[in-house]
Amino acid sequence: MRPPWQYISLVRHLGLPWVWFRVRYAAGRRLGALRRRSPVVTWESVPPANHSLTARPAVDRSEVAASVLREADAVLQGRFRLFSHREVEAGPIPDWHRNQLTGETAPADRHWSELGDFAFGDIKGIWELSRFPWAFVLTRAYVRSGEGRYADGFWRLFADWCARNPPNLGPNWMCGQEATFRLMAVVFAAEGLGVPGDHRDLVGRFLVATGRRIAANLDYALSQKNNHGVSECAGLITVALLLPDHPESRRWCTRGLRALEAQLAELVYPDGGFSQHSLIYHRVLLHDLVWVKRRLELTGAPVPAWLVDSGARATSFLLALTDRRTGEAPLYGSNDGANILPLSEGEFLDLRPVGQLASASFRRRLPFPGGSWDEAAAWMAADWRLLPRVPVDSATPPAWHAPDSGCWQATRGDSRVFLRCPTRFRHRPCQADLLHADIWHRGCRVATDGGSFSYNSTERFTDFGSAKLHNTATVDGLEPLQKFSRFLYLPWPEGAVDAADERACSASHNGYARLGLTWKRTVRMGENEEIVVDDRIDGASGRRLTWHWLLTDRAWKMTSDQVEASDHHGRYRIRWHSNRPVRVSLLRADRSSAYGWWSPFYGEAEPACSLLIKTEADDDVQCETRFCAVN
Repeated sequence: MRPPWQYISLVRHLGLPWVWFRVRYAAGRRLGALRRRSPVVTWESVPPANHSLTARPAVDRSEVAASVLREADAVLQGRFRLFSHREVEAGPIPDWHRNQLTGETAPADRHWSELGDFAFGDIKGIWELSRFPWAFVLTRAYVRSGEGRYADGFWRLFADWCARNPPNLGPNWMCGQEATFRLMAVVFAAEGLGVPGDHRDLVGRFLVATGRRIAANLDYALSQKNNHGVSECAGLITVALLLPDHPESRRWCTRGLRALEAQLAELVYPDGGFSQHSLIYHRVLLHDLVWVKRRLELTGAPVPAWLVDSGARATSFLLALTDRRTGEAPLYGSNDGANILPLSEGEFLDLRPVGQLASASFRRRLPFPGGSWDEAAAWMAADWRLLPRVPVDSATPPAWHAPDSGCWQATRGDSRVFLRCPTRFRHRPCQADLLHADIWHRGCRVATDGGSFSYNSTERFTDFGSAKLHNTATVDGLEPLQKFSRFLYLPWPEGAVDAADERACSASHNGYARLGLTWKRTVRMGENEEIVVDDRIDGASGRRLTWHWLLTDRAWKMTSDQVEASDHHGRYRIRWHSNRPVRVSLLRADRSSAYGWWSPFYGEAEPACSLLIKTEADDDVQCETRFCAVN
């Protein structure tokens, strides 16, 4: 039984209309309303629709990375990549209902509304192959090589998926956003490969069934106020544009565009940040918007100014955090492994492909020099070759503050410090990362965010979203945010920020106000690219304080007041000083906890090092930590 204050907080933050909608939705689901709105049918009973999918002029084969041929060959042999990284043996024709992470299998004979999101392990382990990320691989391989076996492989997998997943039956119809991502992949493949005559009716039925599935539950997606609503609007618009003669298309297009405009007005902040407080979901947002813009262009429909404006602001936000040389950025917020337009050979954490693509689409210039990341723009951005190249760092100031999103960053030379400093949450926090700091030297991560690992796992790594595993301080082992449910923290804390000095930022939050103390963190860029983090905690008498720094996996060596490590870039040193005696420990890949691990890829944990600084306070406490690269 949850305490009453949590329900009061729920209404205060999310509003009574939202709570009432969710209550009615849950009741309707139990009473079968969703089953009636999106009934189980056979593919044959879906009326065939005349769609406008035709083979379009593809990119030049030289613009497609040759490395895609190896992955495409692996797909034909039954080896698929999950979340852009882990390769699994799923077989030439996968079991579409099997969880590739846990081996569990979801029933294929029940309506999607009767299945629980977390009843068969992490549901994303089932959904991932049914997002059809392999469709992009096979299509790119076909364009690169001209070999028909890649096209044959796609249509064989598509036909089998449809045969084993009748409309609205089984786990792969549970989520309208997943249906949208699958739709985008099929449309991309159909236009890159051409639709064989014997598959044309099935593709038309697939479009209609997907549009009806999205339309039946769009209000729920919109109520989440995150990427789900944006993605499902994109899906509904896509189907409508591809089925110009279908009786439901005009209604779908009007509804999708109106809802998308309202979503972007609320969810994309004035500073370009996104309501989901996550850079990986920010990429999903940009991919959705690029896709919608391209679909409108291809049909000759006008592209609304509000779409271009939202896309441009969101692009500028992402570029400000992206390293021009590596494409990496602070891994802040939830990381579910999403990369819904995988159109380059870049690593999962390389944001240059989406930065180049989104900038070409919305800002009409290219922020990165030529490279493999150009391929995404070649596929999706009109006239991209004619655009000027304007280096991203020419537009990024030494200090950057996004006050609506709660992000601050300072750069100097090859060093960077990033601080999560929200003052007021407009939308629900996704992690307890208040005052988390990322530290970079020589263009490399030194202290980093741990990622997410999994949204539903019994393993200890599900703590990655907590404050104790971020680069923050915790008090008495307590968290500054309390979980109400799997994806909802209550109440939402507030903070204060002073970023007037371009080399320094001071921030605080009231997450520990209930304990009668205040914590203020000041981060500044010092001389010789040294980064100083100064924490002052007042009213801490009698409290146990713990600072955690998640360090990248190097051979760190600890002495009494510092740790030091070296790699091929040089040496790194971290020193600390406190006005109270401290106990310091360094844990690498700890087997009994999540300390000393990080998760750059969904569902995977890799070794790192946790630096823990602890003290028992008998008065106000100050602790200063200095990060520097040693010549």
